[in-house]
Amino acid sequence: MGKMMTKVRYSLTPADYRDYQKAYLGTIADFWGRNHFRISVGFGSIVFIGGLNWVFNVNREKYPGLVAIAAGLYLIFVGIWGRMSFRRWFRKNEHLFQNLEGEFSEEGVTVRTAKEETRTKWEHYTGFVETPTLLLLRTPEGSCVLIPKRAFAPAELDSVLQLIRNKVALIGR
Repeated sequence: MGKMMTKVRYSLTPADYRDYQKAYLGTIADFWGRNHFRISVGFGSIVFIGGLNWVFNVNREKYPGLVAIAAGLYLIFVGIWGRMSFRRWFRKNEHLFQNLEGEFSEEGVTVRTAKEETRTKWEHYTGFVETPTLLLLRTPEGSCVLIPKRAFAPAELDSVLQLIRNKVALIGR
């Protein structure tokens, strides 16, 4: 039997990146990564409301209440900033995700851009996630290689999915 090799050309879009974020937060991220936004904004709101209560109702001492208000606003800001900064980063660096070439073989995955080539053996990947539009190959550092399914012809997609399932463990809960 001959060696299987599939080559695809693709570019990633902001919609791909949003799908990646949803998959990352839903299945890949650790507890803090999944809940950072909820914890920061929720706790920040409680501290902010407590500060308002302190200033206007409890003792009418301004300093502790103002400190609580500032701390609450800071926590809310950190939660929202963390969520938005990734999308801004992608928009700013979108040119890095254009005109990519992926090559899938029994040995591993090769991703090429105009300026670099990365060859990775299957053993390097710690898991994969399949979404309706993307294939995500997770690296030990916690990042992912994103491959849009639209880059493949239907028969190619089936053979690449089979190859990935044989070589890399599925990430799930």
